[in-house]
Amino acid sequence: MRALGNPDMGSRLDDDTQLVRRVASGDEEAVGLLYDRLGRSVYGLCLRIVRDAGAAEELTQETFVRLWRSAASFDVERGRVSTWLLRIAHNLALNEIRRRQSRPVAAPEAEWETTVATLADSSLVGDPPAVAALRERAEVVRSVLAELPDPQRKAIELAFFGGLSQAEVAAALGDPLGTVKSRIRIGMQHLRERLVAAGMDGIN
Repeated sequence: MRALGNPDMGSRLDDDTQLVRRVASGDEEAVGLLYDRLGRSVYGLCLRIVRDAGAAEELTQETFVRLWRSAASFDVERGRVSTWLLRIAHNLALNEIRRRQSRPVAAPEAEWETTVATLADSSLVGDPPAVAALRERAEVVRSVLAELPDPQRKAIELAFFGGLSQAEVAAALGDPLGTVKSRIRIGMQHLRERLVAAGMDGIN
């Protein structure tokens, strides 16, 4: 068995790259090694987005199938292996959400509307003005998100509606953490300003 070298981060990243090269040459064992290293992160990302353990497991398997099929296209100059895999998983998970037309609760962009509907069906069922106010607020949020530049909107959806940490958002999108933090901050500031202008409280 090939020695993995020193357990420092530099060696780990080099090892991941070498494993992908082995996968590209048809080495099935290398796929298993990458799964052992990165499978938990891939599964965690998928679970946060689709919120379904079974679907997350299937998406994780599909991510590594894509790895097997497209390992030769991996370009080390464009980022880490982990970032590349998480981007694949992120795209697969969003595609799964889009297919779930009958389950809007899973869609990040529908989260505000789902929350409003849930409230309307339970504790606020006897308070129509409160339900109406929540629906109006949700519509403003949805409108503002649609107006944001695509990078800002995606970062906010993954962070606030997908439940990912800012570091996980950065990994999923393949962008620097500082860039993601800036996009979320600017987008949320714009959202707060619109809510206040509409006579509503800002959001945290």
